[in-house]
Amino acid sequence: MSTAWAGGTDAIVERMDEMTALFIAEQRKSLYQGESASPCEECGEPIPEARRRAIACQYCLACQTKLEQHR
Repeated sequence: MSTAWAGGTDAIVERMDEMTALFIAEQRKSLYQGESASPCEECGEPIPEARRRAIACQYCLACQTKLEQHR
């Protein structure tokens, strides 16, 4: 076995973990941050409290799904 590969697997996995963490951090920056809407901005229906606490959102789940499918 080549000495170039000795310990290489651990270094590759470590680098992939670092890259994944950086990617997640960048994606979190692009998420909406702020207060959640109480009624959905699309249909006007109330957004469940559990959803509003889990994420800062402006749309109910049904409208959010429709919007994402059209993108």
